[in-house]
Amino acid sequence: MNKLEKRGSISIYDGEYVLKEEQNLQDLEKYLLSRDYHGFVPILSREEGKNKYPYLEDYSLNKEQLGSDIASSLALLHNKTSFNKEVNLDKQKEIYDHLSGYIHYLDEEFLGILKSIEYVDFPSPSETLFMSQFSKIKESLGFCKRELDAWYGIVQNKTKERISTIHGNVKLDHAILNDRFYLTSWRSSRLDTPIVDMIDFYHHEWNKIEFSSILETYFSKCELLPEEKKLFFINISLPHIPEFKKSEIENVTRIRSLFDYLYKTETLIGPYYTIENKK
Repeated sequence: MNKLEKRGSISIYDGEYVLKEEQNLQDLEKYLLSRDYHGFVPILSREEGKNKYPYLEDYSLNKEQLGSDIASSLALLHNKTSFNKEVNLDKQKEIYDHLSGYIHYLDEEFLGILKSIEYVDFPSPSETLFMSQFSKIKESLGFCKRELDAWYGIVQNKTKERISTIHGNVKLDHAILNDRFYLTSWRSSRLDTPIVDMIDFYHHEWNKIEFSSILETYFSKCELLPEEKKLFFINISLPHIPEFKKSEIENVTRIRSLFDYLYKTETLIGPYYTIENKK
């Protein structure tokens, strides 16, 4: 009788193999192998709508090193599978309009929160924190708008863009260091611009690991075009709208997380906007 062990959403049988209920990824694996990319745990077989994988222990000891390994693997994946795709000029305009509209939406939402607090006679600690740091939100949104305009100035007449196979759900929990490094959980993989994986990775793990060395690793091994890098920086600089709860402790935590994210992101991308780097 098979011994079953549950670790989160993973079912481990006899400490030897894992069954995952997901789409058939064997064609994806064949394609990645044809492009000389081996950074995935190979499927052993397909059984009743489930993929069977060998069970591999994660021997990584340091999150920072694991993050660097992820960056290296993503750079290799994107380099090995990238190609230029013809695009209609309307697509660039659609991206610009979408992001411009979203920046305007965020601006209105945050301003609405500020105005609602201004009518409160005795603001709570979370409300006081929001008001005291509100200028950082305006600064971040202003940066995103300026960079978006600069991005559109570069791409508005371009008819090609770089596309690659992306992982689609990059996080520390989806990486294993065993006999070599593997990315796991490929069910969201698709063709898209390479920066999607790095945006995803940052959004998932910005508060767990230091990203300056991770970006250096990725950029050194997968050179992004100026417009790709701008779009990446815009997307990670957008603030998230905090959801206020009944618990004031939770509200303070959420507001502090919002501003921690903005300050940390500003520090991360600042070196890429120095006079030396611009030259």
